Amino acid sequence: MGFLRNAWYPAAWDKDVTDGTVAIRIIDHPIVLFRDEQGQVKALFDACPHRFAPLSRGKVRDGRLVCGYHGLEFGGSGACLRNPHGKGAVSSALAVRSYPVAQRYGMLWVWMGEPAQAEETKLPVLPLFDEPDQTWVYGQLDVNANYELVIDNLLDLTHVEFLHPFLASPGNSERTTFRARQDGNQVNAFYDVVNEPITGLFRLLWEGAEDFANLKAYMHWQAPANLSLQTGMSLHETVQADDPRINIMHLLVPQSEDMTRYFWAAGRNKARESQEVSGMLHYGTQNAFVNEDEPMIAAVRSRMRSNDLLAHKPALLPIDEAAIRARRILKGMIDKEQHLLAD
Repeated sequence: MGFLRNAWYPAAWDKDVTDGTVAIRIIDHPIVLFRDEQGQVKALFDACPHRFAPLSRGKVRDGRLVCGYHGLEFGGSGACLRNPHGKGAVSSALAVRSYPVAQRYGMLWVWMGEPAQAEETKLPVLPLFDEPDQTWVYGQLDVNANYELVIDNLLDLTHVEFLHPFLASPGNSERTTFRARQDGNQVNAFYDVVNEPITGLFRLLWEGAEDFANLKAYMHWQAPANLSLQTGMSLHETVQADDPRINIMHLLVPQSEDMTRYFWAAGRNKARESQEVSGMLHYGTQNAFVNEDEPMIAAVRSRMRSNDLLAHKPALLPIDEAAIRARRILKGMIDKEQHLLAD
């Protein structure tokens, strides 16, 4: 099916781009990030035009990216600023493609389509990041599977009972009320669980003596691959402001047809100063995906002929509605873009 090109994709946490290079692949484009003389992050195609050595294997000197093979120096615009060989002639053939970069929510975003369309008004709006009472932990990992399979997994929270025993109790699925809603190109999946034993994760934040509470888990997907999860436990029908809440952001990068870079951030409104809770939340979030979700997603893919789930005519359940809606929206956006590019 290909990828959506005219979109902002997450590339790296801003704090992780320091005085060196950061390499990432986005929709099959190798990209290198570095900071120029003004400290602004720049993104270039990660190959020197001379012998195609990865520029990410070079070094940053005085805000210039120096190729580690033959020393050619490039600025943030992609222009070659110095050729140390011969008489130092610099031709237009030595230029490297550059990509627009923007920063929002502590994340660096790279625009992969037409540079003229790279408007910051098109950056993802993820309001959970703006909640003022949250303490965040951050992480990332690589998944050996197509990003749409990861989206399928994240929009379907009914698997939690069976794959993540730390996060749900036996019988969770039977107590869950599920509904899906589409708002324009956003898909929302709502999971309400009545009288759920307080999970191991929420026990870290729970301040009362109760053993049961109502669990809310609401996932929101935005194209191409950004998901926001609101979770909370309450003794009330709806989660109150002072109830324990955990927001988890899932920012996916399709690196290739069969590889996904997965950035995540988990925020909480309780025990905000506790380093111990931060460590446990980080471990629990990272461990769940590395040791439980990722192996299952890879195993699912091993039984498929391609990444096109619907081409396999799967037996669909009502709980699949959100994931199927997301797949159809994304396919429509990609088909429309490819049609316009072909004209």
